[in-house]
Amino acid sequence: MAEIFSGFSEFGRVLADYITRETAVRGAVLSDDQGDAVDLAFDEARTSALEVQILGAQLDRAAERLTSWFQDRGRGPCEILIEASHGRLCCAFVGGAYVLAVVSEPAQGDDEARSAEAERVLAGFRELRRDIEALLQA
Repeated sequence: MAEIFSGFSEFGRVLADYITRETAVRGAVLSDDQGDAVDLAFDEARTSALEVQILGAQLDRAAERLTSWFQDRGRGPCEILIEASHGRLCCAFVGGAYVLAVVSEPAQGDDEARSAEAERVLAGFRELRRDIEALLQA
């Protein structure tokens, strides 16, 4: 396995642990309400710090707006999964002011396999979200 950059704080260590568990994940970032990285972790062989930082900054507004839309309708917080030809993005608005974002390898297989993998990825992302939210409350 390639070397995982584990950030600068306990947030980065939690993100790095997630990347180690989820082998398809290339990088993860926690960004503030200005789109600046609070901390990040990434697989240095598959992505760069800049790509991961930009990921969080670009998803900031979308995550906040979608979360507000769902919460206004009584549906609570949400996780966003975007599948693209070059990779998969998961993000969520957390702690009322932060965006948690993850980039991973693209999904493989037929529709059924991709759907099952998407459910598994979202379940792992929810666990990561809970860990990050616990740190934010500490």
